[in-house]
Amino acid sequence: MERLLIDGGWIITMDPERRMIQNGAILIEGDSILAIGKSEQIKEMFRGARVLDAHNKVILPGFVDTHIHLSEHIVRSLIPDDAKDWMSHWLMPIYSSLTPEEEYYSAMLALIELIKTGTTTFCEAGTCFYIDHIAEAMQKVGIRGILGRWTWDLPPNPERMRQTTEQALSANEDMIRRVKGLADDRIIAWPLLLGMGTASDELMKGAKKIADHIGVGFGFMHASSIPSMETKDKIQPVNHFDEIGILGKNLKLTHMVYIQEHEVDLLKKYGVKISHCPTAAMKHWKGISKYARFPEMVSKGICVSLGVDSANSSDHSNMLKLMELVACAYKDFSMSESVFPAETVLEMATIRGAEALLLQKKIGSLEVGKRADLILFDRDHPEWRPLLNATHNLVYAVSERSIDTVFVSGKVVLDQGRMIGVDEGEVYEKVEALSRKILERANISVSQRWPVI
Repeated sequence: MERLLIDGGWIITMDPERRMIQNGAILIEGDSILAIGKSEQIKEMFRGARVLDAHNKVILPGFVDTHIHLSEHIVRSLIPDDAKDWMSHWLMPIYSSLTPEEEYYSAMLALIELIKTGTTTFCEAGTCFYIDHIAEAMQKVGIRGILGRWTWDLPPNPERMRQTTEQALSANEDMIRRVKGLADDRIIAWPLLLGMGTASDELMKGAKKIADHIGVGFGFMHASSIPSMETKDKIQPVNHFDEIGILGKNLKLTHMVYIQEHEVDLLKKYGVKISHCPTAAMKHWKGISKYARFPEMVSKGICVSLGVDSANSSDHSNMLKLMELVACAYKDFSMSESVFPAETVLEMATIRGAEALLLQKKIGSLEVGKRADLILFDRDHPEWRPLLNATHNLVYAVSERSIDTVFVSGKVVLDQGRMIGVDEGEVYEKVEALSRKILERANISVSQRWPVI
């Protein structure tokens, strides 16, 4: 089995000691890390490996995005800022009209953006229809991820999404079997419900039963106050989830803006994982400066990770942007410089993301035996100079333009900023053409504030 020595870089390991290794080296064998340490020690112990010179690189684990809607990239930035009921009037017609080709290319666009901004693992939000097509896109790009299908049982419309509890659970079991049949451990599936008041108790309990039986996680969006779905006066309390027996270490809840202090304690008690989508929360004015308890969650030891949400919420899939936002915004909200230091936010984007997806034994840090999912940043960019405090450079200064190389499972998927094995131009052209077609079928017009001539 071929060995690759990445030699000479500044390595931010995110290991339990949070070591940062100057002039470090990482030895990759197959899909995993065989050794990591100081360059001279690793080179002395392991001779004959192919060498990748990383003397001008900063190396860290690939980012982990714990909540993204892959199917919306086909209509990125469509919804106007002042749209009153954007879920029912804009997004539902789009989701109701998606074809397999459109969802494939939407996913391709999203996955390309994830890789080019350093994310190597993601969890879909549970809003896909053509799982086989998205799995094909994942295999082509080479990314790691968790898939989920559109799952609810209470809303009667749109007709395409209508399903009984039994149909929803059966479809999830079938999806998990099909994805497992790919025999690719980079791609798995969870029962991911839409949530926000759209799932019955029976569906939520059934999803947990499936997850427990197969040994995977499950999750849904909650306490988000999405128009036409969930309002502040009818959000189910976390206590209810305790009563029906679904709280546990394999549950991931997304958004979680409107919760009370005693609910935070319940999340801690059961080890529930949280995905925070800060850009989406701010764009949709959820009031996180007033209501959010994420700093409190982290201080109590709850696993809080980060998600980009969708191409009409964040409008991007860039973890670097999320980290800077979280590190800065909560300092201002709390009027305290000690809230969410750069190191904590970097944990949220890496090892906490891995924990949220139950993958912490495989990814999230650079350690012997873990998968070789890593990012190489090129320091020949102004934001990396001088390199005095690497974690601060990463969180506050660095942009995706300095990402040079990305590995997933020991394979290069991005080299010198270009995707490997993917015709980016073809994807971009297809997305431009298909976006117009789906808007026409959905009877939606693009709203522009300024004249287009």
